[in-house]
Amino acid sequence: MEIGRRRLLGLGAGAAVAALASSCSRPSASAPASVTPRPTRTARATPSPTASAFPGQPAAGDLYYGASVPFHRSLVGWEQELGTPLALNRSYFAPDRNEAQQLVARCRDDLANGRLPHVSSKADGTWADVAAGRRDPWLASMLEPLGRLGGTVLFTLHHEPENDAGAPGMSPDDWTAMQRRAVTMAADLAPTVVVAPVLQHWTFDPSRHDVDPGRWLVPEAPVAGLDVYNPWSPANRKEWRSFGSKMDEVLGWFEGRPIVIGEYGCRDDPQNPGLAAQWIRDAAAYAREHDIVSMSYFNSGLNSPEGTWEMSPSMQSAFASELTSDWVARPV
Repeated sequence: MEIGRRRLLGLGAGAAVAALASSCSRPSASAPASVTPRPTRTARATPSPTASAFPGQPAAGDLYYGASVPFHRSLVGWEQELGTPLALNRSYFAPDRNEAQQLVARCRDDLANGRLPHVSSKADGTWADVAAGRRDPWLASMLEPLGRLGGTVLFTLHHEPENDAGAPGMSPDDWTAMQRRAVTMAADLAPTVVVAPVLQHWTFDPSRHDVDPGRWLVPEAPVAGLDVYNPWSPANRKEWRSFGSKMDEVLGWFEGRPIVIGEYGCRDDPQNPGLAAQWIRDAAAYAREHDIVSMSYFNSGLNSPEGTWEMSPSMQSAFASELTSDWVARPV
């Protein structure tokens, strides 16, 4: 049964984390910043029979590396600070009368400037409405023009859906059915659009037994998506977690499919300079070793009551350095 599988996966992750406690323990403020140890790499899972390459999929060990732009900065202005364009630009849209045009325009600009677009939209109606085809014209109004752009687009319908489940037409089954509808329509209308369902890490946390992650999985999608954060902040003093220690708790559920990281983040610690910058470097190194094909840093303080995720100068410097690496994939 699925819950039994969850316990098995949780125990496996817990054993790995316990054996390498330093990978998710925050160093003391007096310790010098150093490379955060990562869990030993495990064998990759056998790919699901439904798993397949997608348009623009990078070579093994390469990935699209980018971020969302802080709301108070211009994209071009921030890229000038970084010294190079982002390889991926993450942006968000809400259903309104201009949404389709805005979303398509954003993707057109990104592709023209060497960025892979990763765009999100909330559903126009309930998830059940979209799944049943009652919002096909709305979905087609984005997919058809995106398909004419001639480049790969990562397209997410209602990221982190767990926060909004519960009302009629808004169950996990409705959400997964909506994703399948989008996958089918994209295949017909826009083969270069990659439907990327994005979930929260919290859903897969091995300490939880009140949620069945299997209900949220979409094996028909060409990629699996996840948002991953180190929860520590100066305000909450929660456990410092490495990106890799959190991903190790999830990989078994995705059965070897390529993974997109829709959001990830870490807060800077003024008492331990350089630690968060190293967290960013370690996250990229882990991603390159574990079938992660894109990652977008959430460079913003929006909806972050326990502290901003916006990069400090040292974090931005580390990010900018990684962005110039030869393993960074870019649209062609």
